[in-house]
Amino acid sequence: MKYQFLIIVLSIFLLPGAAGAGNIATSVWLGVTALDFDYEEFDGQNDSLDRDEGWLPGVNAGAGLEGDRWFLESDLRWSSGRVDYHSPEVDSKTDEEILNLQVLAGTPLFASDLQRLSLVAGAGYRNWQRDIHSTPAVSGLDETYRWFYWLLGLRGEHGFNARTRIVADVQLTRTVNPEIKVRFKTDYDDARLDLGEETGFQASLTLHRKLGGGASLWLMPWYEHWDLGRSSVKALYRNGDPIGTVWEPRSETRNYGISLGVRWEFGGT
Repeated sequence: MKYQFLIIVLSIFLLPGAAGAGNIATSVWLGVTALDFDYEEFDGQNDSLDRDEGWLPGVNAGAGLEGDRWFLESDLRWSSGRVDYHSPEVDSKTDEEILNLQVLAGTPLFASDLQRLSLVAGAGYRNWQRDIHSTPAVSGLDETYRWFYWLLGLRGEHGFNARTRIVADVQLTRTVNPEIKVRFKTDYDDARLDLGEETGFQASLTLHRKLGGGASLWLMPWYEHWDLGRSSVKALYRNGDPIGTVWEPRSETRNYGISLGVRWEFGGT
């Protein structure tokens, strides 16, 4: 799967060159983001086991290419910070660091002078580090979640005038090969668990306002909905000797965010 993802990324950036002649516009963007992070784990009876909640600051950057009948984009979002951890047994803190890389391609289904509706498809990769702090009563965990995902959706655009336009994105997502690596803050050996693949979605609404000289200001509220299925049960080891079992419960992530930045456009008409 990792090699398939690299092929997709390379294809997206090599395709415009292979297309040869054409009216191609380039854009880059950079901004800051605030993420209202909400992650929760559940047992087999759908009762809450633990929950992470809090705001995470971050950055958002990307680049795009656009031809007469297609557009290509890559987008990177990074968020990091400390949030609250709650469980029936203990309250603590959790350090979170989330890196999300996404590439997508689109083609218009309908276009006019002020409006456009496009079909979009792509792929992404997510790396999330979750460090649950120890307390006097309970030892913490250092967890790393990783997964690839596919996306498919629609993009609608509406121009109010020559300077202002709004872009709405709605996409279904499907996790591929999600996994978690657990490092115990005790003498237990590290564990790696395969998680269940699930379908989610993401949505955003971006307001663009041209500033002049090819630059524009953009403001984007957004939402992402991730589910991860329960892992299978695996043996737990201490110094190579089996001492019990370990598994990861199913989880839900419901994140709201807002991003603000500047976009620069070059070329095109």
